[in-house]
Amino acid sequence: MRSSDLICRLRSRRTASPPVNLGVSRKQDEGIMFIGHYGLAYAAKKKFRKIPLWVLFLSVQLVDLVAFILILSGVEKAAYREDINPFFRTNIDLPYSHSLVGALLLGAAVYWILKLAKRKSWAPIAALCVLSHWVIDWLVHTPDLSILFGCCKVGLGLWSYPYLSFALEIILVLAGWLILGYRNPVSFLLLLLLVAGFTGMIFVAEPEAVKNNASLRTLVVLVPNMIFIALAYFSEKLQGKKASE
Repeated sequence: MRSSDLICRLRSRRTASPPVNLGVSRKQDEGIMFIGHYGLAYAAKKKFRKIPLWVLFLSVQLVDLVAFILILSGVEKAAYREDINPFFRTNIDLPYSHSLVGALLLGAAVYWILKLAKRKSWAPIAALCVLSHWVIDWLVHTPDLSILFGCCKVGLGLWSYPYLSFALEIILVLAGWLILGYRNPVSFLLLLLLVAGFTGMIFVAEPEAVKNNASLRTLVVLVPNMIFIALAYFSEKLQGKKASE
């Protein structure tokens, strides 16, 4: 056999080889609900004026923030995969942060932290906001949310209808923002970043450098969420100054 023929055969075998196993079950082809949770935070702020908006933002997104930290530390997993449905472009394995028991424990932790900080009136509302994350995710995920740390998977699967899911998240944020009624430059900027960031995440192709780096891909989502929480703080501060004038 000529050396050129051997090289061609080796190349064809490499091309036909299966993709690398990232250690994540194909049955867990999900993403994480993105901005819809913040709509609930806006609405809760309208009802419970004494609780800072940034606390509510942090509470509704705490489950995801913990997931991002666990992914970066290697305890939980998330990796890119090709899929025509943009909501299914992440293989995830989140047995702790996105289990019902995990959400309940996080809610209890927030409750007691606020109680110890002498913010007793905030505690039950913030704890319920933490738990609301799992409930909303249960509506959109296919059965990959566990009840107890990876056991008893549930999920209604709204993400199987991507355009409906996209519209729902946008509507939740817009409705919450309108209900709260903050009208200041930071509030408008926050809304713009929420909607534009989410739209880009769904409809714009990811760069190869991001696709192939799980840690970078996680940071691309974690950092904007921290910015949203910070902007919620400044938005409320500016709204207070505007009201006092």
